[in-house]
Amino acid sequence: MGTEPILIVDSLSKSFGEFQVLRDVSFTVEEKELVSLIGPNGAGKTTFYNVVTGKYKPSKGQVLFAGKDITGSPPHRISRLGLCRSFQITNIFLENTVKENILAPLVAYHGKGLSIWRGLNSYNQVQEESMDLLEMLGLSNKAHQIAKYLSYGDKRLVEIGIAMASHPKMIMLDEPTAGMTPQETERMISIIQRLNRETDITFFLTEHDMKVVFSIAQRILVLHQGSLLAQGTPREIKDNPQVRQAYLGESADA
Repeated sequence: MGTEPILIVDSLSKSFGEFQVLRDVSFTVEEKELVSLIGPNGAGKTTFYNVVTGKYKPSKGQVLFAGKDITGSPPHRISRLGLCRSFQITNIFLENTVKENILAPLVAYHGKGLSIWRGLNSYNQVQEESMDLLEMLGLSNKAHQIAKYLSYGDKRLVEIGIAMASHPKMIMLDEPTAGMTPQETERMISIIQRLNRETDITFFLTEHDMKVVFSIAQRILVLHQGSLLAQGTPREIKDNPQVRQAYLGESADA
């Protein structure tokens, strides 16, 4: 792990007209840390994601990623620096095979255009890397399946694979288990935990399912009415009376 946090959020605020959605949010994320951001509907989680990943410019504050100031930078620049995002709704190429979904960003990352002058060995390397990625995600046996015929859970895994194919330093997952069956949810939890152990990627996620949050996160950030109410380990958050009152309620005793 590096000595500098991979993400530094400093006094981040965002207003739409007179409506302030984020209020002086500050925290850091260390390399390879698995962090979850929680909060009730309307707390500002989606706006936070949109500001950090470049869709919105902040009204105030600063965002540093991997030592670079990305405040207000466009999404494509932020993505090239290694900060990727997945969305609540699956965003994959449904008419292509699972492997083709992974190959496209791999080819783009390695700069291997479809040139007749390029040797076949370079393509073999990318092919092998795509299969290694699918193996890591438990999808190697579905490499040649058309993506639209996958289960919902598998489609979400393909989306994570697309993000990983760009060799990110950090992936921000937006509701990664939303709409999943209990079995798919358990599988997603297991895979994210394994990716966190076996890769150098830092994972940051929002999630409404408290079972997922408390089983997966090493640290939890609680957003309430646009402000950071609390942060700490899962046990500290469960035992925090302000969090219990503002958000967790009876689920804190689950």
